[in-house]
Amino acid sequence: MVNKAAKSFTGITLSGVQSIFRKELIQLIRDPYLVIFIITLPIIQLVITGLAISKDLKHVDTVVCNYDKRNASIELLKAFHNSTFFDISDGNYVDTEDDVIRLVNSGKYRVGVVIPPNYSNQVLTESEQAEVTLVLDGTNGSVAKGILNAANLVVANHARVVMNAITLQDIGQSSPLGMVTLTLNNPEMKTSYFLIPGILAIIMHMMTIMFTSFAIVREREAGTLEQLMVTPIRITDLMVGKVLPYVAIGFMDMILTLAVMVWFFNISISGNFWFLCVASIIFIVTSLGIGLVISTVCRSQVQAVQLSMFLLIPSFLLSGFTFPLEPMPWIIKIVSYALPLTYYMEIIRGVVIKGTGFNELWLNTLVLTGMAVLLVVASITRFKKQVA
Repeated sequence: MVNKAAKSFTGITLSGVQSIFRKELIQLIRDPYLVIFIITLPIIQLVITGLAISKDLKHVDTVVCNYDKRNASIELLKAFHNSTFFDISDGNYVDTEDDVIRLVNSGKYRVGVVIPPNYSNQVLTESEQAEVTLVLDGTNGSVAKGILNAANLVVANHARVVMNAITLQDIGQSSPLGMVTLTLNNPEMKTSYFLIPGILAIIMHMMTIMFTSFAIVREREAGTLEQLMVTPIRITDLMVGKVLPYVAIGFMDMILTLAVMVWFFNISISGNFWFLCVASIIFIVTSLGIGLVISTVCRSQVQAVQLSMFLLIPSFLLSGFTFPLEPMPWIIKIVSYALPLTYYMEIIRGVVIKGTGFNELWLNTLVLTGMAVLLVVASITRFKKQVA
């Protein structure tokens, strides 16, 4: 009785725990896919995350309209460029403020600077304060706030330089230079406007990949795959038949989540709803293609889950959902632009927030279409080789 009590603790038999522990450990070691997953996933996730967020957003490409074109305005632009936060090259100059607004709104530039025609006179000789206009893309609220803070700092520092160079008592002003901000797309710089469409894209991507990755594996584990192979059904018909229900489910989920976004979070769709629907269907097929490839590679549902997570985590981190792509190292950018989610993230945010359409997003749509065709063909080809 005493020995038996000594071998147990609160009803748990130590010998029983040891035997089960040994059995589970052996099973884990015998599964090479699981061992690789356990070892590599945390390392890859840490490295990718560290590289993605280790660099602050600097050297932001800046479009400029300088109506003044005199030394005082040129010195201000030099102050912007020398701050290391803004990049102003010879090709960044345009003729009108409307050009600045158009280019920032299109997403080619995150920020623009407009200097008025009488800037030099105001800043050096008149009592009126000179005002520079900062045109800002507010799509990503947190990034826009960072750019605005940097611009305010540049203007404030340059104003002190100007104040030290002139006799302010004769002008009668406390500061010769000010800045007004024109924020496009998301004037209040709300983070939710940027994140919620991205969350919608991630939910669609995750659900379609996870569901479809079980399509062939489930049939194989249940033993019904061999039965399907002896029927007159062609392999292409089988794969397309497997995909279509998930396309319908994914599209239905997309409509439901868009409705929640509009009515619950009060985020309206600024662009063409039907273009968004077509682009979403293409993205769903692309995600399903990834799931089908996983399903043909894996031998069990556990392996399918592991490989799906292995692919989904980089998509979450590198698609531009939370971290901007510009400061990422070039090798990480290559991975980012190999991910379908990166292209759809730009599409859904462009349509919902900016009101852009096919004319601006045709390349993203074309790339997604190519990925969808490539992945579906690859999954069908691989499955044909397996059953041959």
